Amino acid sequence: MKDIVVLLATYNGGDYLKQQLDSLLNQTFSDFRIVVHDDGSKDSTLEIIDDYIKKYPEKIRLLHGDSCGSAKANFLWMLSQVKADIYLFCDQDDVWHSTKIAKSLEALASVEERPACVFTDMWVTDESLRVISNSFIRYIGRNPANIAYSQILIDNPGAGCTMCFNRLLRDYVIELLPGLNLDNIPMHDALVLSVAALIGKVIPVDEPLVYYRQTGHNTMGATTESEADKRNRNIADFKNGSIFAKKRAFIEEARVFAAELSKGDFIPVDKKNILIRFADIGRKSKFKRMSFYKNNNFTRAHHNFWFRLWV
Repeated sequence: MKDIVVLLATYNGGDYLKQQLDSLLNQTFSDFRIVVHDDGSKDSTLEIIDDYIKKYPEKIRLLHGDSCGSAKANFLWMLSQVKADIYLFCDQDDVWHSTKIAKSLEALASVEERPACVFTDMWVTDESLRVISNSFIRYIGRNPANIAYSQILIDNPGAGCTMCFNRLLRDYVIELLPGLNLDNIPMHDALVLSVAALIGKVIPVDEPLVYYRQTGHNTMGATTESEADKRNRNIADFKNGSIFAKKRAFIEEARVFAAELSKGDFIPVDKKNILIRFADIGRKSKFKRMSFYKNNNFTRAHHNFWFRLWV
């Protein structure tokens, strides 16, 4: 029997944590454990965790350690501390559909002896779990089919709280961590998914299996900007001269991330070279940049012409 662990990062999550824990305990697949690390909560979070541990002592464990300072650092620290066969990341204020773990494991089982990561879609909801959108991925303008490492670098479609991945992938991520500057890593999910795309397999499940609650305090929330709002914002940015700087800043973050990923000794030489070239491509002429993006599949779900023209 495989050892399956849900890593739950908490911080001042008392308002919604019970609902999330109950959704975990009501999964159709139940042979897994929950490991929690709290990042210094000042509300009722630790009391709630303690209550659930008393009720389910064989199911839930609180991992003791110093505060990490961010959700990204918290998840990656837990990943380094917990050994299991299969891992799932879990946010404190969401609610999982009862089949979330079962369907994730089914998708992951299609890959044998390779580092692999599954991600699913989500319902976007308000604070009361009223559905705003049936597809988080499309709501933020991404495409679940864009799973090449070059696409994930600039347009990551997979949210951490939907991910399920194996020990092989976890071990490569842990091997990479000591040499990384975490300030240059967008989020833990981008790191895990990028490594999977570079050396293994990424498996999208194009089905919502998480209710992604928008609380106003999400580390990475779903944009509520309409197409008209976005168009008007771009026009305003163009008029005040900031639009090109914003587009370049967006891609510069991806280039810095690529430079960090290229530190992995296990990354195939051809892909490592592309990462290094991408990290430095901003120094090249516009024509060379556009040619490099096209030839190496640096594509977005939308607006590729403008992406290549601007950056």
